[in-house]
Amino acid sequence: MESAALIHLEDRVKSVKRAKTRFYRNPGVRAESLLEAALECFAEEDYESVTIPLIAKKLGVAHSLIYYYFKNKDSLYQSSVLHALDRLMTNYGEVVARHESPAELLSAYLDLNVEMSETLRSLVRIMFVNAGGARDSGPKFIDSFVEDFYESEKKVLADCIRTGVEVGIFSCPDPDEMAAFISRNIDGIYFGSFMPHGAPIPAAMRYLKEVVWGLLHYAGDPSTGKTSTTRSGR
Repeated sequence: MESAALIHLEDRVKSVKRAKTRFYRNPGVRAESLLEAALECFAEEDYESVTIPLIAKKLGVAHSLIYYYFKNKDSLYQSSVLHALDRLMTNYGEVVARHESPAELLSAYLDLNVEMSETLRSLVRIMFVNAGGARDSGPKFIDSFVEDFYESEKKVLADCIRTGVEVGIFSCPDPDEMAAFISRNIDGIYFGSFMPHGAPIPAAMRYLKEVVWGLLHYAGDPSTGKTSTTRSGR
């Protein structure tokens, strides 16, 4: 039976996919590859500095090809962010569907944040560069989807922790607050990676997992026969 968190994620993915395709002039596989390059450009530069010719040059294509698929830069920008959210939420949904053990799900969720680090880093960088900026010309349409992503993440984490408490492998007085704590720290790891001496994302995520196991008083899951990983156990 599907969990409430999985049903919520699947519903959000459908919503993001519908929104993304609304920005296409002409759908197609080539449009998807353009979005990958655009996401990288918008992550490297602020919105105002990125131009359609710049993205075309990065891809080695004529800028007219980009205009074939997208009406303007703003459509491309919003589509690229929605494309990233689509990929992330689809992968999160697959992780939720694949794991029944709360501990395995939480561990796999944090691992996925390392596996998807390039996409996540670009997304966080875009929010970091453009949040609170002077740009008022672009619509706030994307904001609700970004907020939705974070709400979905916290719901998945809270439901996972709550289930772990119910089956007796976690101890946590407030799963919702713990979920928010984990979500904030995932963001913190990515923000930290932009700093000159920031910790590598994989190492920081492993340490976060270790901290979370300690806070949840997790010693192992009898149903899987697995014990928690400790610093000395790595």
